Amino acid sequence: LTTASHGTDQLMVQRLLAARNCGQSRAALLASWVVIFVQFTLFLAIGTCLFVLYREQGQAAPAVLDRLYPLYIWQSLPAGVAGLVMAAILAAAMSNLSAALNSLASTTVLDLWKPLLGVNKLGASASDATWLARSRYATVVWGIVLMGVALLARQWGNVLQAGLSIASIVYGSLLGVFLLGLFTRRVGEIAAMCGMSVGFVLLLYVRFATPIAFTWYVLIGASATFATAVLVSLIIKEPAHGA
Repeated sequence: LTTASHGTDQLMVQRLLAARNCGQSRAALLASWVVIFVQFTLFLAIGTCLFVLYREQGQAAPAVLDRLYPLYIWQSLPAGVAGLVMAAILAAAMSNLSAALNSLASTTVLDLWKPLLGVNKLGASASDATWLARSRYATVVWGIVLMGVALLARQWGNVLQAGLSIASIVYGSLLGVFLLGLFTRRVGEIAAMCGMSVGFVLLLYVRFATPIAFTWYVLIGASATFATAVLVSLIIKEPAHGA
């Protein structure tokens, strides 16, 4: 999961590409791992402390466990401090959301919309200002889509598990294609797309029809994508990379 999120996700890659050189990108990547380790250690420590606190005081946990931390903040911290902590949580959420919307809009416009329209006069004559306006439209559309996904994900368990489950469904195919480009040269575009389709559909089946934990999703999806693409490349002959 970490390999897929830090190596193939546009959300992370666009940040690495903003570095001055390859060395700074590597340093940022390694620093991210250190920060994530400290971050999750802090999360686990806070969760453990809240568990002990509620058990020692004999209090019943809320029906939705994701409300435990916000409730503790409002009920136990001073008014000003509680407001600052909640504002910090919202600010962090907005930062991640804006980066996700930006990466989705960038991929939609640069990798899908622009190549499709670039072959005709409409795409060829469009100015940078026009493409900027289209990227804003794409941002609004993806915002609506993410709102729908968030509503559906409310039935998928706690926030952390739901978020990682959704990401892992897509990360499996992304990591599989990344490994194809890294370890093979015979797999072409058609074979890679077939592999991605099979990996994505398989993960949808695993998610909704099996009890397999989400921690296995990326491994299953990447393996299915890689194996399918290699098999298809044996049947469909395409020009080799670099030809």
